Amino acid sequence: MNITKKTITAIACSFALTMGIVIILVLLTMFPPFQQIDPYIIFLFSLIVFIPLLFARLNRLDAQKRILGWTFIGLGAQLLVLPLPLVFIILKFPSTAGFLFGGIILTGSAVFGIPAGLLTIAAGVFLVKRR
Repeated sequence: MNITKKTITAIACSFALTMGIVIILVLLTMFPPFQQIDPYIIFLFSLIVFIPLLFARLNRLDAQKRILGWTFIGLGAQLLVLPLPLVFIILKFPSTAGFLFGGIILTGSAVFGIPAGLLTIAAGVFLVKRR
């Protein structure tokens, strides 16, 4: 069995991308049409389905830098999408305390998450384009 650094990197990167997807999907279960879904089922489904698919896709890339680059691009996109479910969660509980604490969380996520997502995407594009 030949396990290379590229294979280990692809496994770790697919796990990192899957956990980001799990976080976003669990946040989406707070909406009324999705409240019957158990977060543990989402977690197990993601482990069974997303990790092998992402691993197969990332392991086909030719260099370790490209694997890291595409992972950075994916994680940056997840950081950009993360404030969106938070907006819906804030609007779900229309109380003063909900708006206050939800607004603080949303503002922090937008102020720190969006620039971090854009920087992560830029770093990923740099790694993918670099020879």
